[in-house]
Amino acid sequence: MRRNLLLLALGFLTCVTGALAAPQLQQGSIVNAASFAVDGSPNAAIAPGSLFTVFGVDVGPTTAVNVDQFPLPTSLGGVSVRVSVNGQNFDCPMIFVLNSQVSAILPSNVPPGTATLVLTYNGQASNSITFPVAPRMAGVFSRNSSGAGQSVIQNYISPSSQPDNALNQAAHAGQVAILWGTGLGGSLNGDDRNLPAPGNLLPLDQVRVYVGGVSANVEYAGRSGCCAGVDQVNFVVPQNVEGCFVPVVVTLNGIPSNFTMMAIENGGTSCEGAFGLDSNRLNQLVSMDKLRTGSVGFIRTRMQMLGFNVTTEIGDGDFIELSGQGLLAGGSSMGEGSFSSNSCVVASYRTDFQNGNAGEAPDPMTRYIIRGLDAGAAISVAGPNGQKQLPKVAGETGQYYATLGDLLNPTASYLTPGVYTMSNGAGGADVGAFNFTKTIPTFIDWSNRDAISNVARLQPLTVTWTAGQAQSGLVIISGLSYSVPKKVSSSFFCYADPAAGTFTVPAYVLSAMVASDNDGNTLMQAGMLNVGGALSPGFFEAPGIDLGVFFVSAMDTKSVNYQ
Repeated sequence: MRRNLLLLALGFLTCVTGALAAPQLQQGSIVNAASFAVDGSPNAAIAPGSLFTVFGVDVGPTTAVNVDQFPLPTSLGGVSVRVSVNGQNFDCPMIFVLNSQVSAILPSNVPPGTATLVLTYNGQASNSITFPVAPRMAGVFSRNSSGAGQSVIQNYISPSSQPDNALNQAAHAGQVAILWGTGLGGSLNGDDRNLPAPGNLLPLDQVRVYVGGVSANVEYAGRSGCCAGVDQVNFVVPQNVEGCFVPVVVTLNGIPSNFTMMAIENGGTSCEGAFGLDSNRLNQLVSMDKLRTGSVGFIRTRMQMLGFNVTTEIGDGDFIELSGQGLLAGGSSMGEGSFSSNSCVVASYRTDFQNGNAGEAPDPMTRYIIRGLDAGAAISVAGPNGQKQLPKVAGETGQYYATLGDLLNPTASYLTPGVYTMSNGAGGADVGAFNFTKTIPTFIDWSNRDAISNVARLQPLTVTWTAGQAQSGLVIISGLSYSVPKKVSSSFFCYADPAAGTFTVPAYVLSAMVASDNDGNTLMQAGMLNVGGALSPGFFEAPGIDLGVFFVSAMDTKSVNYQ
């Protein structure tokens, strides 16, 4: 692994504010440098020998400084980090320093428990903060440096050819893939400052790599040959798994890492079907420096909560210009149904319900957005139940939104099966006039909804449905759990074949969810479970955009607790 790949994976920032005051740290600001798992989530602990990042204010110099040779120093750019556990003090080998974040290695001899960290910059010590230390806690690097989206994985072809896995450089079944991460545990020789000793850091039967829900054969799980604190896991891409966005997760003794993705195509190197595109069209789009995209779609939600049933229906349009590389590094933000079938992903994120901030899962595609595109004053929708308008969202160029159904009258549904026509009149400053027609079929129905009241996080969960949604799409099983005291929310998404009629969410997926905790409020459960369907992305053309996507999804949802 090359040094520049490590820097990319750590996601270093380039801020320019000064560092005149004592460093300031906030509780919960220490994260695994690969997964970025948030404090309070099930996989948030830091493992000895692993790379971690601490965010703060005035914690380092205004110009970034990073190490470029061994032995690694315990002071870099005037910054040092000391960790204390049970009365023992440990000085951390430094990797990178900047005024907003510092990255270092937690020494391999730090014992498990609650650790206290103090950062010193130019002789001034920060306030102290605490974090949990676990013997092992895997994190997987992602290409967009967020802990989500495309994994930092290489396809092994030969000792001299190991290209980065991507939509246009997919792996195939039976091929060895090299996954890069951190957190497998302390180094074999206890030395974190010099070139690491090779070898497996734990028995391979304690390491699982799930690729599209299938357990892959692991051949190596230890330090990389280049970098202290950086681990590599070599695994064989399993048979009968294929897709452009195949979820990948590493579990150590049953505890999951962050969920990332890889591309697998058994018929060639370019993935077929990413965002519903063939390989030629995909290669054309990712080669562009800038990509102008548009999406128009409908979302229906039928919610069962506190004994009431509420139906919401919305129309949504989003027109943006983004970097073409965003397609390689991101996920399914271009439309529903981009993940591979029979697979799941999980994400956790900060929330603060007590201060009115419900939060939402971060979108790794956001960093690639350049600007919004003006597509006109409104998008018109004409369907079996009349005409509706999706007006421009005030202050948000390129965004269009409207409620379509009657919230107080669930029987007055607008989104019923039939033919719908979308148009934008004369168009706008960036996107010209378009007019296209799509068909919405009958949606699926969640058949065992009443049989599920709560979700056991350490056990698999089976859901069933009756056919109805067009068989060209996907069934989506998703869930949300939040902890008010921990200020953490978790969400999962699983994707299944509509024709199957049933899907079992694995225990390793549910175990990555934070336990529901409504802080004593017994009137409201602290989670949701959803089952519904999404059509495969459709396409439309319009002057001024390179790719237009049409999507439809319909979800049945109910309140549950994740226990």
